[in-house]
Amino acid sequence: MAESDNEDNEAFLRNLERSRSLYEKKWNVCVSSRALQTLKEAQWNAPQLLPFTEDVKNMHIYLDKCSEEYKLHLDKDPNKDNWAKLANLTLCQIILFNRRREGEVSKMHLSTFTLRDTSSVHLDLAGGLSELEQKLCKHFQRIEIRGKRNNKVPILLTPDIMSSMEALVAHRRAAGVPDENPYFFSRPETENHLRGSDAIRRIAKECGAKHPETLLSTKLRKHISTLSTVLNLKDNEMDILANVLGHDIRIHRQYYRLPEGTLQLAKVSKVLLALEQGHISDFKGMSLDQIQIDPNEELPEAVESDLSYTGAEEDLSFGTPSSSSGSSRSRRRLLTAEEFDGDIASIGTTSSTQKKKKRSRV
Repeated sequence: MAESDNEDNEAFLRNLERSRSLYEKKWNVCVSSRALQTLKEAQWNAPQLLPFTEDVKNMHIYLDKCSEEYKLHLDKDPNKDNWAKLANLTLCQIILFNRRREGEVSKMHLSTFTLRDTSSVHLDLAGGLSELEQKLCKHFQRIEIRGKRNNKVPILLTPDIMSSMEALVAHRRAAGVPDENPYFFSRPETENHLRGSDAIRRIAKECGAKHPETLLSTKLRKHISTLSTVLNLKDNEMDILANVLGHDIRIHRQYYRLPEGTLQLAKVSKVLLALEQGHISDFKGMSLDQIQIDPNEELPEAVESDLSYTGAEEDLSFGTPSSSSGSSRSRRRLLTAEEFDGDIASIGTTSSTQKKKKRSRV
């Protein structure tokens, strides 16, 4: 019995080693690579949903209208329901305006707002800014929060958002928020925080957007990054935008750009149309943005007949007289063999008579 058990154990170990060897050698080829290829192929013709400008505009209008209403209700009756409504609305406003990740704003601490830097711009630095930029520095306030991978990311606050946040701080205890709760957008009577994704999803439906499923923090961030390529920003300006959004500049350039399908339809199609219409030489030295071509332009009918002429046929037609007005190729006629021989004979006779005249003169 002991010997049979040892043989079974040895056979089991051999099978285990064989299975492990097959896993190490064949898993990437037979399983992982095919799974990745399947995932890539599923994204080939998938539509890219980006927020529509009209929906974003309607959402901003709805937030501005409700903000004043919720602040009046909270000032008159500071209870947890009114406080939670204003907190969710303000949370959505900050995420939408700054295009921030919803988790970053949701987990913002109360001390981040109360201990913010309220100093004005240094006079020497303000001298290098335009008049509009100086006004914007006075209009907005800026706070810094913890972002992805513990990076520092900024948040810009408008005067309306600042007013709402100050009202939330003033009525925090009346709403039943414990002092132990460190989060600014805290949940009343708990030590947790509100969820920004829930706030955006609910307000997107309430504002009457036609496509509320596109009004998410991730898609809003991709929306501003993608449309920033239309502005033709310089490298340093692109770096500033990427830092504000919390992106690495390499990731920003690789993923957050105009969709590949849009570029092919709008840019590369110009080259293909120019090749089809035979006008590619007309756009010599131009960039893709400078090429202007009509996609409805039809090919000229004479192109096909022009191409039917060969070099030999053109050689045969040298005896035909050319008109002073310059006749087109379509009116050219080819010489027959008899006409060609007659022309050659006439050329020979004229040359012989010219020689005889020269001899008689001599």
